[in-house]
Amino acid sequence: MNEEQKKQLGMVRSSSKHLLNLINDVLDISKIEAGELIVAMEPFDLRRVIENVFRTVSPLAEEKGLTLELDVAPAVGEITGDKRRVEQVLLNILSNAVKFTEKGNVRMKCRVREGEVLLRVADTGIGIKEKDIDTLFKPFQQIDTYIDRKYEGTGLGLSISQKIVEMLGGKIWVESEWGKGSVFSFTLPTKIKTL
Repeated sequence: MNEEQKKQLGMVRSSSKHLLNLINDVLDISKIEAGELIVAMEPFDLRRVIENVFRTVSPLAEEKGLTLELDVAPAVGEITGDKRRVEQVLLNILSNAVKFTEKGNVRMKCRVREGEVLLRVADTGIGIKEKDIDTLFKPFQQIDTYIDRKYEGTGLGLSISQKIVEMLGGKIWVESEWGKGSVFSFTLPTKIKTL
């Protein structure tokens, strides 16, 4: 293939991935709204999931010249929950941090607290205006930071992430300063809560 064909094929691939992500997000939000999203409650190695997500996102950070840092406490290990869904939440939050950071770094940190793990993703990105923080976790909401939309997305990732974290018995929140970066944090219980 010549360079133009490679370029065109790359555009088709990128558009296909974007469309697949959109379809998956719409399916997930539909299941959540209908009360049909089921989360597994099985033991899995959280450290391994974190490391896998970190490796997946590393090339995106390298491409932008960002420093990507990982700090997982030695006590982080097996927890009970839905491995695939936790991976989905981590991938969404870490990918967003890289997407909205043009220079500097993105740091992922995981600690064990009493009965739960705390995961934090901090970036030196564009940040979020205080007036926009309340809309972040609403479905189909995106914050327009420029007159022309610079960042792609469905506006569903954070809404889905919030619902998944809550279904797994955790909480999710954000702290941000406009122009200086954001910190997305969420907790997950380490064991199944018995009713």
